[in-house]
Amino acid sequence: MLDKLVNVRLLSYGAVLLAPVFLAGLVTGNPLWLRAEIVTVSAFIAAERSRLAPLGVLVHVVAICVGFIAMTLALGTPEWFVVACMLLAATCVSITAAGAQMRWTGAFTCIPVLYVACATAHDANGRGMMQLCTETCPYLFCAALPVIFASIVSYRAKQRAAKSNVRAWLVLRQVSETPAPNYLEGMIAAAFAVGVAAWLAEWHRVPYPQWLIWSAASVVTGDIASARAKWKDRIVGAIVGVSAGMLFGIFMPHAPLLFSILTALVALTLVAFNQYVVAFGTRCALHAVAIIVAGHSIFSADARMINVVLGSTIGIVFVLGTHFIGRSIKRH
Repeated sequence: MLDKLVNVRLLSYGAVLLAPVFLAGLVTGNPLWLRAEIVTVSAFIAAERSRLAPLGVLVHVVAICVGFIAMTLALGTPEWFVVACMLLAATCVSITAAGAQMRWTGAFTCIPVLYVACATAHDANGRGMMQLCTETCPYLFCAALPVIFASIVSYRAKQRAAKSNVRAWLVLRQVSETPAPNYLEGMIAAAFAVGVAAWLAEWHRVPYPQWLIWSAASVVTGDIASARAKWKDRIVGAIVGVSAGMLFGIFMPHAPLLFSILTALVALTLVAFNQYVVAFGTRCALHAVAIIVAGHSIFSADARMINVVLGSTIGIVFVLGTHFIGRSIKRH
């Protein structure tokens, strides 16, 4: 029963890769290490799910850093931020032209770029955005080094076993696929859904805008059935998870060590569970507890639930609308 719920292999592997970054944060006390943990797990998921070769992992990490810089600089101007979010969403879906499994790489490029950029800008305290980028980028890249190293070791072992030549190191992926169906439709849906969500976040000063914007993008899954299922899972996970997290958070001490542990656990929920609704519900609960442990009001955790419900609904509306328009065009 537990094996069906928990992905022990990915969880244990992810925990090992995340451990050096977590320990660096504890030893130095630098919060940038905690912020960079999402990059470690994102790089691991992309490498594992999209079957990236070492060069592909390196390109993915560089793309995260470049995207983070562009998004952070755009945050100073609402119009540019909306445009940057739309381009990010469309680009991350467009790479599924290289295969359906590249959706993992797209999603886990968008997530760290958006989350780290919004968190960095939120803590700017009057400092220039370019200065923040210069300070943060080295941590993001270093956080991915365990994944890059593990990828090289694993790939080298496979190449030795296959007695392959050195040219194999120049490939981005270990497999080749046909393009994902309807990826152009997905690009349009993602761009407009994220554009609307980013506009709402900027002009209405929504707290934790990354939750709203990513929720709009996340339900663009490539087909109607899976998009509806994910929309339902996110709604249920947010309502149940945040409610449970608020309840447990009341009894938790406001300790920096506990906050660090919760941050790492939130990242690991991305690989810990086989069922998405359980994974997302647990992630929402831990986020709610972390917000309270950090010293914020218990009702601040409500933002997670509201943003997820609103963002996911925006996303599913554009998925259905784009699909309907696409079918109408094909008929004519």
